Amino acid sequence: MKIIFAIDTLQTGGAEKSTLDIASRLPNDIEPLIVSFYNNLELKNECDKLGLRNINFAINNKYDFGKAINLFKSLCIIENPNLVVSTLFRADIITRVACHQLGIKNIGTFVNDTYSSHELEDLSFSMKLKVGLFWILNRWTARYCYRFLANSESIKISNSQRLLIDNSKIDVIYRGRKVSNFNFKIANRFTNEETHFLNVGRLLKRKGQAELIEAFANFNKIYPNTKLSIAGEGKYRAHLEALIKRLNIGHKIKLLGNVKNVPELLAECDVFVFPSYYEGFSGALVEAMLGGAPILASDIPMNKEAINHLDTAYLFKVKDVVSLEEALVFSIANTDKMKEMAQKARMIAEQKYDIDQIAKQHAAIYRNYIE
Repeated sequence: MKIIFAIDTLQTGGAEKSTLDIASRLPNDIEPLIVSFYNNLELKNECDKLGLRNINFAINNKYDFGKAINLFKSLCIIENPNLVVSTLFRADIITRVACHQLGIKNIGTFVNDTYSSHELEDLSFSMKLKVGLFWILNRWTARYCYRFLANSESIKISNSQRLLIDNSKIDVIYRGRKVSNFNFKIANRFTNEETHFLNVGRLLKRKGQAELIEAFANFNKIYPNTKLSIAGEGKYRAHLEALIKRLNIGHKIKLLGNVKNVPELLAECDVFVFPSYYEGFSGALVEAMLGGAPILASDIPMNKEAINHLDTAYLFKVKDVVSLEEALVFSIANTDKMKEMAQKARMIAEQKYDIDQIAKQHAAIYRNYIE
């Protein structure tokens, strides 16, 4: 059987990487074809290395849906896929219309909480109008999908409610990671003179890094033998740099930018801190679990699907600097408990988020859709 995986671009991102991870691990009786529509091919070489056949339409106008639909229809007529799985907004709209016209089963995917109040609150009025138009397009074309796949129960519920989709049409498969990429270390945590806290994520307001920096600045006054590293890049960098300067904490907090050695950073740190306002389902959190890093995380529903308070992690109130500071103090004062929770989190992650097992779940559900 042949399955087309359609996505906006091949830029470096969680949804794009996840698509390649799954497609490259499907059994031999499933032939995957990766189709991207717009100009951004950062993951093209990786796609080729994985042996994944891929096609890019190199469309310059990012909202030229008419051209994209016609190109995709022509491709489908040639390829005759059994199923089309689309990811991200533009690919969703294009494939839904094309597949409806050709009578091909189309599976939509939900990987973000796009229409949440958190997502909309910082947008300008014109951008809110734009998102409103996108919602209309999304809602109108969603009826053309055979079924949907969400990467968490929280994302399933939010998209079902906001797009008025019967939640019985939405299946859930979590994202996965290659377990062997992560060096599981517990014994060496909290053994260095300076306790190292780590955050991994794009530099965005909704990632909660400003609250983390404020909480850490207060915490470091009491516990000076501590440091914080933030790995990631984004449009919020200038704001975070100004905040670090204002708090005079630059000697203790480092913004590392984009990194390619996350497993190594997780192995070396003492505590992983994840203060996001909301997530789809965080790959960074799963990586921390697999890496055996003791975890402090915000108490949002998406995080609670993966970890439990004082069982596999310590959860603090989202957007609450005082609660976050209390979490930092807890980790220092309860190092044995933190290591115990990290060990349990690793065991759960191995069972639930092993990418090879996740790929098998995808293969099984694709067969079910086709039959």
